[in-house]
Amino acid sequence: MKFTDKDSYSLPVVLAVGLHVAVLVGGAIIAGLTQSAPEPPKRPPIVNATIIDVSDTVIGQREAEERRAADAAVKAQQEAKRKAQEEAKRQAEKAALEKQRREAEVTRQKQEQARQKAEAERKAAIEKQKAAEEKARQQRIAKEKQAAEEKARQERIAKEKRAAEEKARQEAERKRQQELERQKAAELERKRRAEEQARQEAERRKRAEEAVQKAVAEEEARRREVEAGQMVQSISGLINQRITNAWIRPPSARNGMKTLLRINFLPNGEVADVQVLKGSGNGTFDKYAVDAVYKVGRIEELADIESYIFERNFRQVDLLFNPQDLRN
Repeated sequence: MKFTDKDSYSLPVVLAVGLHVAVLVGGAIIAGLTQSAPEPPKRPPIVNATIIDVSDTVIGQREAEERRAADAAVKAQQEAKRKAQEEAKRQAEKAALEKQRREAEVTRQKQEQARQKAEAERKAAIEKQKAAEEKARQQRIAKEKQAAEEKARQERIAKEKRAAEEKARQEAERKRQQELERQKAAELERKRRAEEQARQEAERRKRAEEAVQKAVAEEEARRREVEAGQMVQSISGLINQRITNAWIRPPSARNGMKTLLRINFLPNGEVADVQVLKGSGNGTFDKYAVDAVYKVGRIEELADIESYIFERNFRQVDLLFNPQDLRN
């Protein structure tokens, strides 16, 4: 480093030291002069004193000048000492700062080295971590690929299994449906046969019942026919008997006379009309026979018989009036 360099402390130190030396020398000279100055002679007391302003005398002026010079020297010495102290303090502070700077520089360099080392270690760790992560990623990819392949294999197996199960289910369902259809057809056939059998049985029962009913009806018809015939005969005999009882025998009546009458009855048994279909040859006999019918007037039993019997047998009655007790 050169003596006149900007960052060199040599020149300021020399100037500071020279200034301190000059201040110290000047102070010593002023102190010597002050000590070597002769003491003023003692003056005898003056009785008649006159007040004199010392500052107005030459001596006073010289003493004041000397005091001022001394004060100035003291002040200059003090100022020089202060400046020297300040300069020394500044230099010391500067040196301390420079030391701190150097130490800070050393610390910085060490820190920089540590940082670089740490950075290198960090980069190495990062690279190592990246390598580990890459390896882990490759392993993960391999595992994922293996897992995916295994999953795909399992899914394929499961799919094939489901397909087989579905095929088996469909086959079982097809067989079940066939069995159901067979059972349904068998049930339908059974029902059809049962229904046919039931129909035939019902038809047989119906025919049997109809036969029974027909037989009963025929029997009932025969019975009723017999009863009706008996009733018709009975009522016919009753009509004949009542007409005969109501008949007045005319004097001209003779054995063998008979008259065929047609009598029209109402449902309540009343005689509606009487006609002579075939006369006896004797008008009086015929007239008396007709009169006897009108005299009877009403056969109450006709009102109690069934209408079909009345309509078939008694709505219009042909009666052969043939009294048996006539004279010859």
